[in-house]
Amino acid sequence: MTLDELVTQLKAAHGDALLGVVVYGSTATDPAAKSGHNVLVVVRALDVKALQASGAIGRSWQEAGNAVPLTMTDAEWKSSADVFAIEHADIADRNRVLHAAGGFAVMPRASISDADIRSQLEYEALAMLLAVRGGIAAVGRDAKQQRALLGAQASRAVALFRAGIRLSGADPAAEAVAVCTQAGSLAGFDSGPFAAALGQRRGTAEIPKSELDAVLGGFHAGLMKFVAHIDDQSVG
Repeated sequence: MTLDELVTQLKAAHGDALLGVVVYGSTATDPAAKSGHNVLVVVRALDVKALQASGAIGRSWQEAGNAVPLTMTDAEWKSSADVFAIEHADIADRNRVLHAAGGFAVMPRASISDADIRSQLEYEALAMLLAVRGGIAAVGRDAKQQRALLGAQASRAVALFRAGIRLSGADPAAEAVAVCTQAGSLAGFDSGPFAAALGQRRGTAEIPKSELDAVLGGFHAGLMKFVAHIDDQSVG
């Protein structure tokens, strides 16, 4: 499914209630990217039929190698800059508007508080670390599930790394692997396992079975160092 096809299907599902469709993150400035997209969908209202239709679209979109669209009502979008500060900052910094109606506009970066970004980042970085830790224990030595775990967590790690880089006063790189390198330099961890997880997610480089334990270990260790770095910065 292409971005144009996604917008067409969203229009069919939501009709006049569809206000905005925005690509954000690493692929927003790369028109050649065919997958790995993060998409925001803003609607006036949601009912059961619209939720069912958008759910089917989201599953197809995910099967095509993308994150499930972030779907919000207009009221939620406008009021969530404090609790979803990371997402709002990501969207403000790098976006491509595919559809806009009814006065929809991306929120400017200046309206998003660094304090809100830090608060969300502290919570979500630790939550992600605990989820990865539990996932490693749950999947055991099953190679397929190990790869799935890494692929599923790769994009979220990049989003959190971008937030940490912003809070350091630097600008996050445009490309996801480069973001991991920046974060690794900032927090003192090896970014290689995160690049490998991104390759797994994108379907460009399957992690060999013989390397899975090392990649999982490095991914977990990197998250631990990132969480510790964010905590140190908060105390400072």
